[in-house]
Amino acid sequence: MTAHPLSPGSTLLVDLDGVVADQLPRLVTHLNEEFSLGVSPSDIDEWSYEHPAIDGHIGDVITELMTERPEWYFGGMDPTPGVADALGALREEYRVEIATHRVPETHDVSKAWLDEHGVPYDEFHEKVPRDKGAVPGDALIDDYHGNVANALDAGKAGFLMRQPYSDPAACDGAHVVDSWDDVRNLLGV
Repeated sequence: MTAHPLSPGSTLLVDLDGVVADQLPRLVTHLNEEFSLGVSPSDIDEWSYEHPAIDGHIGDVITELMTERPEWYFGGMDPTPGVADALGALREEYRVEIATHRVPETHDVSKAWLDEHGVPYDEFHEKVPRDKGAVPGDALIDDYHGNVANALDAGKAGFLMRQPYSDPAACDGAHVVDSWDDVRNLLGV
């Protein structure tokens, strides 16, 4: 990995699902209980994962969970390993801001979850446009390659937190990371 040093005080925009919160186990639990799919997290290998038992694609299921069961869905996620320590260390050098596409009506649940798990941050963006590259900041850490590509196009550094559905080829020039330790190493903290 080639380091892309950021100046001290730079702003890191950080996504929640798949980056700070480990969303796939909770999502798979719902898919297996609701649709009897028998899938594992590694089976969700496309951003628009589809299965004949689901009316639509995985994004439709996630939207339904966000709007109808946010406490169960968001509240039941585990933190991504090492995230609290990593963001604590990163905050010593950088500004850490949460930039998520979760529906705004669930932000209270999200903030409570962050507090409960000791995940530090400086700001929580209440409204995030579809193009995360438009959010003011210097770098984006996200699991969706489209968001990272938008950040790169806007002149930001991009970190793609690899998930089974992430496509590194869709965001050429991004730092592809597998863990928060990788992010810390790249940023030298």
